Amino acid sequence: MSEVAVVEVPQWQGSSSPTATLLSEGAMMLGALIAEPEGVEITVPLGGTLAETARHVHEALSTAGERFVVTVGGDCGVELAPISAAARRHEGGNGLAVVWFDAHGDLNTPASSPSGAFHGMVLRTLLGEGPPDLVPELPLRPEQVILAGVRALDPAEQDYVDATGITHIAKPDPAALVEAIRRTGATAVYIHIDLDVLDPRTFTSVGVPEPDGFLPDELVDHVVALAERFDVVGLGITEYEPTRPEDHLLLASLLPPLVRQCRNSTPWQIEQRAALAWPATVVERHEGWLLRHTPGTTRKRSNSALPPFHVSTNLEQELHHIQNFYRERDLPLRIQVSPAEAHPQLDGLLAHRGYHLTGKTRVLIAGAADLVNRVAPVFPVVPIDHHARRADVFRSLDQHSDSRLIADKVIAHIPDPMAFLVVVHGDEAVGMVLLAAHTGWTGIFAMATHPDHRRNGVATTLLHAAAQWALAQPAPRLYLQVEEDNGPAYGLYTRSGFTPSHSYHYRVRP
Repeated sequence: MSEVAVVEVPQWQGSSSPTATLLSEGAMMLGALIAEPEGVEITVPLGGTLAETARHVHEALSTAGERFVVTVGGDCGVELAPISAAARRHEGGNGLAVVWFDAHGDLNTPASSPSGAFHGMVLRTLLGEGPPDLVPELPLRPEQVILAGVRALDPAEQDYVDATGITHIAKPDPAALVEAIRRTGATAVYIHIDLDVLDPRTFTSVGVPEPDGFLPDELVDHVVALAERFDVVGLGITEYEPTRPEDHLLLASLLPPLVRQCRNSTPWQIEQRAALAWPATVVERHEGWLLRHTPGTTRKRSNSALPPFHVSTNLEQELHHIQNFYRERDLPLRIQVSPAEAHPQLDGLLAHRGYHLTGKTRVLIAGAADLVNRVAPVFPVVPIDHHARRADVFRSLDQHSDSRLIADKVIAHIPDPMAFLVVVHGDEAVGMVLLAAHTGWTGIFAMATHPDHRRNGVATTLLHAAAQWALAQPAPRLYLQVEEDNGPAYGLYTRSGFTPSHSYHYRVRP
């Protein structure tokens, strides 16, 4: 699983709270709660101004790479840089929604703010109206923003919400929140959590509490609903002023699993995209499970069950149904445990029951723009659009017993946009790659080089071409799968800029 990068910003200068200096200690304590042994923790130095601190945060974000970033404050102003960065990264902002879990709208301007404190203006600044040195180059649009749990809007903020049509979900309603994001067309979500979204009857360590907030379990339910359906591409947690030990105990139980849910969201969504990009002939959905079968083929992905984001308490009944599905087709019950890091309990249960492990695989991710700059093409690349020609090339380079069936039953049915790119040497195809794009991501499949032409630039040429194609869709985030025992391929991909996202393997019933 990709590591977590905790960006700790002890900024308090934007707060109107009389105890605002506690926010620095709160940032440190939040960072300690969330940081993981294998992760990265970055403490951002405070600048002399809010703009200087924002620049320091931008610099910290640039070192995080493909890690899942959690920004902890500090006041809500620490969200300027991470949300701006997320907007730039996702289709120029078009593919991003921002969910603002907060008791307040933070939608004032310098002219309308009763307090003059920037933490009450940060979202309006992200929307393009604020102190000139803090307004981002790519502002959010009102339709990208969903207010969740906001219950204390100043009159000028309410006027702005009414005029712009910003979606406002005041009471707990996960289904309404998911539907609101779907209406935006976004596939990626940034989640902002000001801890004053919580009801002060359960949590009081904030500077500006408001009654009738979310209960902790309600907040978790909303975040889980988002993580199950969208790529959560960033998380901010702010406004912790530690005053009560019991509040810290609550955060210690609440935040680490919440962060895990958010981090697991992108690997889960990658697996959903991969399932669409490698279609099966027979598909059945059962209680969130995806059951797949492609007659005549031997590929594990084509004949296995993919579990849901959360495995239910009715696992026994579900396994019985899945077993019958494959027994009727004279196949063994094979479960793709993916993402493996998100399903340790399922994997442990299957192992205890004697399901043997096979097909350990790593999933790697990269940015297409970065890949274009890191690898150089050596040979010309040509696309093949005619199915019969694709099938011939695939069979010659794939060299499996079911290659022709895979070409006819899988590749021929991959939904557009897709591409089949080939490196030709003389009259012979010496390398191939299959690409499938969906909601901002491009999957790289079936990459192969003729044995006589390895280690001479065919693979890097194909990667460069794949990245260019992905940028043109646009689907500029890349993923691919490589089996753990394929050391040379793993080395090639990591040298080219790919980093780990997650892993998966199969459990097969004896």
